[in-house]
Amino acid sequence: MKTDLALARKVALSCRILAKLGMFKETTGHVSARLDKDHMLIRGRGPRETGLLFTKPSDVIVPDLDGRNRDKKAGLKPPNEAVIHGEIYKSRANTAAVLHAHPPSVVLCSMAGIELRPIFGGYDPSSMRLALRPIPVYPRTLTLNTVEQVHAMQAVMGDQDVCILRGHGLIAVGPSVEQATLTAIKLDTLAKMNLQAASLGKVPSIPDEDIAAFQSRLTRGNSSVDALWRYYSEWLVTG
Repeated sequence: MKTDLALARKVALSCRILAKLGMFKETTGHVSARLDKDHMLIRGRGPRETGLLFTKPSDVIVPDLDGRNRDKKAGLKPPNEAVIHGEIYKSRANTAAVLHAHPPSVVLCSMAGIELRPIFGGYDPSSMRLALRPIPVYPRTLTLNTVEQVHAMQAVMGDQDVCILRGHGLIAVGPSVEQATLTAIKLDTLAKMNLQAASLGKVPSIPDEDIAAFQSRLTRGNSSVDALWRYYSEWLVTG
């Protein structure tokens, strides 16, 4: 199966960005992109594993959506939780990228029962928007290694682009690697702010009229996604 090199580069770049942000723990976590109706690109695992921060395009392999790997380069194989990606692609035709990360802020909020609320506005409107609908929390803390476990998680996730896994991490999906990556980053920002606010006591959500105003003018335009992707790409090199 031929790899789409440009797409493999995006998967590798997403891995490095999220790892540098501390959202992947050492060698755990994974990013994938839909290649076609039957295959995906995903960051593989191998005997010379060095961690997500050092992911290269050559670390990206092409299994089918059931995790069967015919791409035998360098002894790489799909991660144990590749079933998450395959089952989401099967059930969500418009999803082009899936990632599973372990940001400590999200893990701590989920363990402490801290609801992620819209407690800020203009500071980061994209993060705030994620809290306008209750963010689903899958209550089990296990790794998701089976179809049955993933289907149970999907039942909680519904049609949303993010799902928190209690005591474990998050899953983010999107129409591109860039969008899924930024959604995960924005959820991490939301969790960090709510976690810090919880230590201060009761911090109210922003007023309903402000929420309505943001909803009326905020869009997920490609220009914003492209600009933020360029920012994090440059930050990875120079930050």
